[in-house]
Amino acid sequence: MARFATIGSNFVTDFFLKAAQGAEGFHLEGVYSRTRARAEEFAARWGAPRVYTSLDALCADPAIDAVYVASPNICHEAQTIYLLRAGKHVLCEKPIAPDSAALGRMVRAARESGCALMEAMMPAHTPAYRAIRAAMAEIGPVRRATLRYCQYSSRYDKFKAGIVENAFDPTLANGALMDIGVYCVHAAQLLFGEPETVAGTSVFLPGSIDGAGSLLLGYGDKVAEIVYSKITNSASPSEIEGEGGSILIDAISRPRRAELVLRGGARREIPLGVEFDEMRYEADDFLALLRGARMDAFLADSEAVTRTLDRARAAMGVDFRRH
Repeated sequence: MARFATIGSNFVTDFFLKAAQGAEGFHLEGVYSRTRARAEEFAARWGAPRVYTSLDALCADPAIDAVYVASPNICHEAQTIYLLRAGKHVLCEKPIAPDSAALGRMVRAARESGCALMEAMMPAHTPAYRAIRAAMAEIGPVRRATLRYCQYSSRYDKFKAGIVENAFDPTLANGALMDIGVYCVHAAQLLFGEPETVAGTSVFLPGSIDGAGSLLLGYGDKVAEIVYSKITNSASPSEIEGEGGSILIDAISRPRRAELVLRGGARREIPLGVEFDEMRYEADDFLALLRGARMDAFLADSEAVTRTLDRARAAMGVDFRRH
C-alpha cells in the first residue's frame, strides 16, 4: 500500500483521485493546500485524514510515501526536488517541467534520493497507443501525421474580460503549447520518437500568452503536424497517413476510438483495449514503479518531449519571461 498526498486542489486532482481510487495499492492519506480552509474542504471531499499548509510539514510526515503534484507548472521543479530529497516518490502532472534544465535537476534529485519520479502524461500509459502503433504496420510506410487538440478553454471568456487565471498566465509557464499542445507532442514521441527538426508559429494573446499554434516536426521520411488551440474548437480527428492508408483517432489525449482506412476504401475499427479512465493507467504504472518495475522509457520520453518543447518555444518566440 502506497500512502499518497496531493498538491493542488483543482479539477485535475479531482479527476486523478476519482481514477486512482481503483488502482491496487493506492491510498489517499493527505492533502496540501496553501490555505487551511481549502485543504480541509478538499480532504473532507476525498476522505483524507491529514491536511498540510506547509510543504515542510508534508515532507516531514513519515505517513506519506508518495505525492501527486498538480500545482502550477512553474512550481513543479522546486516542489518535486524538495519532496524527492525528503524521501517522497513523486508523480508530477504534465508538463513535468518548464524546460530541460529544470527537468535535468529533477531527474538528478530522483537518482540521488533513490525515489521514483514519473510524469502524469495520459497518452504514455493508455493501452490505446500500443494498439495504434501496431496498426501502423498495416498502412506503412507512414509519411505524415496530423495530431490535433483544439479546445476552447472555459477560462478564455474570463481572459477576454480582463481576468487572467492560471491557464493564461505566462509567468506560470502556461499557455496553449504547455497546456494541451504537449499532449500532441508526446503522442508524436510515442509514435515516431524525437524529431530531427522543429518549426512552428503561435497565435499570441495580449500579455504574450500563446493561445494557439502549429508545429511541424521533421523525421526525414515523414512529418508530424501538431495543431493545438485554447481559443478555438476543432471537429476534425487526428490522422496518421501512410502509403497504404490512414488511421483516424478521435481524441489525442484520451483515444477512445480509432479507425483504419485502407487505400482501397476498406475500413475497420481498431480495438484500443481501454477499460479504465486514462489516469487510472498512469496511477497503475506509477504504483508498479514503486514496487520495483523498470519503467525508464517513461522518463526518457518525458526528457525527449521536454527537449522538443524547448525547441518549439524557441522557434515560435514563446517566452515565459516576457509579459
